[in-house]
Amino acid sequence: MTLMLRMLLCIGTLPKPIIWAEPHSVIVIYTPVTIWCQGSWEAVEYFLYKEGSLDPWDRQLPLEHENKAKFHIKYMSNGFAGIYKCYYKSPAGSSEHSDTLDLVLTGVYDKPSLSVWLSPAVTSGESITMQCSSSLEFDRFILIQEGKHNFSWTLNSQQHAKMSFQAHFVMGSVTANHNGTFRCYGYFKTVPHEWSTSSNPLDILISEPPSSQNQHHIVENLIRMFMAALVLVTLVILLLEAWYSKKMEKDSIKG
Repeated sequence: MTLMLRMLLCIGTLPKPIIWAEPHSVIVIYTPVTIWCQGSWEAVEYFLYKEGSLDPWDRQLPLEHENKAKFHIKYMSNGFAGIYKCYYKSPAGSSEHSDTLDLVLTGVYDKPSLSVWLSPAVTSGESITMQCSSSLEFDRFILIQEGKHNFSWTLNSQQHAKMSFQAHFVMGSVTANHNGTFRCYGYFKTVPHEWSTSSNPLDILISEPPSSQNQHHIVENLIRMFMAALVLVTLVILLLEAWYSKKMEKDSIKG
């Protein structure tokens, strides 16, 4: 069997590499970002592909004593936003491609505004509506919870008034998971990885309903009462043991 045939048979059988971006995949324009590709210890070269290009966007040797390679972008700009994949080559052949990485550029357009109906402080179980609006004719708006980029919501924009485009994000039965800071962005369908500047942050505070708080306090009080009773019973037992020991000593002396 020729070397070329062995390599073809091995394609896709090697561990699939992992791809990610640091500090994260949503990057402000003109700031740096590093794309990492981690694969097998047998890898001798890593390749990074950007969707829309037939040739590798970049290639790198693995870091010394590491099973990964880094692809550094010094200044994020329009040409770098998009979808990326990576793979590696080893003496056994080529790995399959990694999962996709969506690298998003923000700060391309003016920021939208973000507001909430009726109040940013609500009780758990209630619903809130966050409105993202802009004078720009964005096709879509995306709402993101800071620190939880997997907590995001995307809606098509609607023209509600002259020179005003909006999206209403309705969240029913909010929970403590919705506590935090929210921001929204606008973007166009033709360039979905190039977003506007972030809106001003909006802090949402979700509190427990009074009934839940009362139940919580009742449980806490019951636990305290139980612990106090347990301590009291323990003291009584110790006192009884001490009294019984002294009584036995007196009886033995009399005897």
